[in-house]
Amino acid sequence: MRSWPRGHFREAVTAAARKINAETQNKLNDRTRSDSTLFQDALSANPPTAGHLRLRVIPDEGSATFKSMQRGVTAFAEGCFAAIRNPNSHAANLPELTERERLEQLAAFSQLARWIDGATVET
Repeated sequence: MRSWPRGHFREAVTAAARKINAETQNKLNDRTRSDSTLFQDALSANPPTAGHLRLRVIPDEGSATFKSMQRGVTAFAEGCFAAIRNPNSHAANLPELTERERLEQLAAFSQLARWIDGATVET
């Protein structure tokens, strides 16, 4: 993370978001969607269809826990992109956050990355 020592906290968080988006696209072999749209579709509890592979955070055994995890990770991903990535990328007039706040944002993206990395692709 080369940008951190120079104080480029916003750029480091934005880079993390871009990387998670790109790795999710790679995992699904799909570059037609990104950000919230990508995660809403990929993490849907619905069965996969042609052109819409699914990521399963835990095995789909038809349980309430499976549906809860999928719904929760989807909401978390949407929140990360809507409330962290989008303002970082598009709202230059917002006040700069502290190093601690940016570390917390990186921690949120780290958790999302862990879930996506560990998810299985259902075709």
